[in-house]
Amino acid sequence: MDRRQRFTLLGIAAAIAVVVVVIALVSGGDDEEPTTATTGAAETTTAGDSTGTAPDATIEAKPPQPEPKQIEIEDGKPVGGVQKFEVKSDDRLTIQVSADAEVPVHFHGYDIEKDVAPGKPAVFKVKADIEGVFEIEIEDTDTKIGEVTVQP
Repeated sequence: MDRRQRFTLLGIAAAIAVVVVVIALVSGGDDEEPTTATTGAAETTTAGDSTGTAPDATIEAKPPQPEPKQIEIEDGKPVGGVQKFEVKSDDRLTIQVSADAEVPVHFHGYDIEKDVAPGKPAVFKVKADIEGVFEIEIEDTDTKIGEVTVQP
């Protein structure tokens, strides 16, 4: 092997060593406890322990789901009268509407319309990001079946 070939091999070895060091620095390479950071409503956990997960694997914990609010329509009217719900701005809101007949239901303000039929309830899932008071009604008859108040 001549001198030029040796220098080429040394250069390649040095480049590989640099790449290994950079990868080790970027991946953390330490044995610290898993870290947890809260980002908004979701919790993020970085795993790097002996549980078999890959280092730097990120696991998103889902925020707790709210209990669905219920509205039942019978004979074209809300059972128990107009259902009223209050939530804080940016909360998650789930409303399930069931009916004894096929009807279109409209959630004003959020401008969502869904069909409801016997055995096929409509589920409205929204982030309450518009403040105010909003009606839920049977679209065909303008019958108010619910009222949602989103407070700051």
